[in-house]
Order: sequence, then C-alpha cells, then structure tokens
Amino acid sequence: MRFETRYTYDFVKRFLPPGCHRILEVGCGEGEVAACLTQDGYAVIAIDSDRDSVAAARQLGVDARVATWPDFDERNFDAVLFIRSLHHIHPLDESIRHAATGLVEGGLIIADDFAYESTDEKTLRWFSSAIRLIEATGLLMVSDEFQHRVLSKTETLKAWRQSHEQQLHTAAEIDAHLKRVSRRVIRENAAYYFRYIASAITAVEKRDAILQAFASWITAKKVLQRRAQAATSPSSSLRAWKSGSAQEIPCESGAVALL
Repeated sequence: MRFETRYTYDFVKRFLPPGCHRILEVGCGEGEVAACLTQDGYAVIAIDSDRDSVAAARQLGVDARVATWPDFDERNFDAVLFIRSLHHIHPLDESIRHAATGLVEGGLIIADDFAYESTDEKTLRWFSSAIRLIEATGLLMVSDEFQHRVLSKTETLKAWRQSHEQQLHTAAEIDAHLKRVSRRVIRENAAYYFRYIASAITAVEKRDAILQAFASWITAKKVLQRRAQAATSPSSSLRAWKSGSAQEIPCESGAVALL
C-alpha cells in the first residue's frame, strides 16, 4: 500500500463504526482506498464519473461503477466516504444531504479534503523551498509538467487562488454544510502537500519513506507550534493554534459527521 493511500486509509479506519458493513465511496478515483477496505471484508461500492478511473478500480477488485453524485440513489450504507472529492461536487448542500439520507441510523459521512484556503504567502515560500531542497538531492524530478501543475501555482498567492478557487468548495464550507445535517462533526487537520510531490519522486524504493518524512515534518512542526503558543497565551491558545496552523502549515481537513 502506497504511503498516501495508507495515510487516508488509517484516517477512515479510525472512524468506521462498530459493525460497519456497507460503505459507499463517492469519487473513488482509481480505487486504492476502496480496494483496501474491500480486502478488509467491507462491502464497498465505489462510484466515479470517469470511466478510466472506474476501470482501474475494477482491476483492483473493487465494485466500481460509473455514476455521478448526487444522482446515484442506492441507500442503506453504514458510511459514505468523500476522499478529496467533495470540493468538486455541486451543489454542495444537496450532495451532503443526499449522503445523509443514504445512511442507516447511526451511519457516518467521512470526508477527507484539502483546506486550500488556509494557504498564505509564507506557506507557498516554504513549499517551493522544500521542493527545491528535495530536488537538489536528486530524489525529485521537476519536469515541465510538474512545473506547470505544481510550481507555477506557488509563485504568488494570486496564482494559487486562481488555480483553486474556481468552482471549488472550501473546507470551511464543507464543514458548515456537514454541521447542518449531523448531530456532531469531528474535524482533524493533517499534512497534505506531500501529495503534490508523490508522482515526481525519482527514487522509487525510497518513495514512501520520503513522503512519510515530508508529512511527519509538517505534523511535528504543527505540534511544536501549538505547544509554544499554549505556553505564551494560555487564554487563547486554541484560537491561536488554529490561526497559526492555517497560516503556516499546509493543511488537509478530515471531517466525520455523525448522524
């Protein structure tokens, strides 16, 4: 299992309810997470609008189907997963409400997505510098495609926003809509930017170790920052930590809605 798949899989597994059997993944891509859950014995249905992605997922043994959301209408799931897909799906309110109505009593909506709106100039400078540092070791190849797909978006905050804001939902918007349909929402922040460099790593045998180190460095920095701010401003440490993590740490937002 690749590191980035394991990173998501571990998050999902921690929150699947006891006795969970039927799972729907919306926007499954090539089905890596769905395949792992299927191998664990869950009855997983995975949907995606892209036929090539569905074909790849089926090659992994996934019950994958070509379908769009919220048009897909099968129900009675113990959990509905949105793995970095919900920010693309419109309309957001209807998409989340449709997921909620497709759950059994006590079911969960689990969403793992990118809080792209948390990025600022400091984050972009850090990310660009980190890429160049890894490139200098010979472990990462900055091709023309990588330059266009990743680095060009980090040159200015304006470029970053222009590449993300059109038709994409923010993590805050997703969180707000989940709260409308659930009795409780659990939200976690985690590393994300390692996903951008995954396909450009040249040392295949070291790939997962590099990505894990990249993600762990971010997580450790976030924890240290939280402790430092708690020590200097105990009355507002939680708010200060949230602000600091949003401004300085590349962020993935994982949310679990309990219905």
